[in-house]
Amino acid sequence: MNHADLQRRLSTLGHDTGKPGWGPLMRAAVYDELTRGPDHAITQFDIDQAAAMLGGTAAQVWAVYRAESSGDAFIDGRPSILFEPHRFSRSTDHRYDKSHPHLSSRSWNKKLYPGSQAGRWKQLLDAVALDVDAGFMSASYGGFQILGENYAVCGAHDPWSFAWRQAQTEGDQVEAFVRFVEGRGLKAAFRRISSDPETCRPFSRGYNGTGYALNNHHVHIADAHRSASR
Repeated sequence: MNHADLQRRLSTLGHDTGKPGWGPLMRAAVYDELTRGPDHAITQFDIDQAAAMLGGTAAQVWAVYRAESSGDAFIDGRPSILFEPHRFSRSTDHRYDKSHPHLSSRSWNKKLYPGSQAGRWKQLLDAVALDVDAGFMSASYGGFQILGENYAVCGAHDPWSFAWRQAQTEGDQVEAFVRFVEGRGLKAAFRRISSDPETCRPFSRGYNGTGYALNNHHVHIADAHRSASR
């Protein structure tokens, strides 16, 4: 998708996007559209349904949700996000590494992660100004923090559609989680999640990547499972 395609999408949704091309009105339209969702909170029914579809337990779904979202699937009306500069660099063949080092980095660099959601959303919109698809693909969204690169396996037609869906309700985010676990062949690893960090390693590796241990992802999931099981 290019900027003209995105502009047409936003116009059909009722936004004034200004003259052709990326500009202040179009930026504001993206920001507003991803804030409009009803933001309905997750329910126990959503969790039970996801658990049944994955052949696991509600505590296992809650464990991933709580480890990933820290309880904040939406902040200020928008899905909580984390923009990944190293993913944006890879998706754009590194062409913005020199001109936009705060957005594009060949290697993972913790210093490039803003602490606030406002800072992270600024990163995302700045990236979309450069490349629509790569920008939306390079952020993880919502309660389960699924990276936009996984839009297809989660049932979205393009990265923008995935981001838009993540901005609707937490139920939509749960649906994406189920599709992701199924599509990435992680159902067996998901069903092994318990309060023992060692049993969580296979899922953490598949869900969070090979660097999962650096952030103790498996430990966080085990801790969250212990809490959810009480």
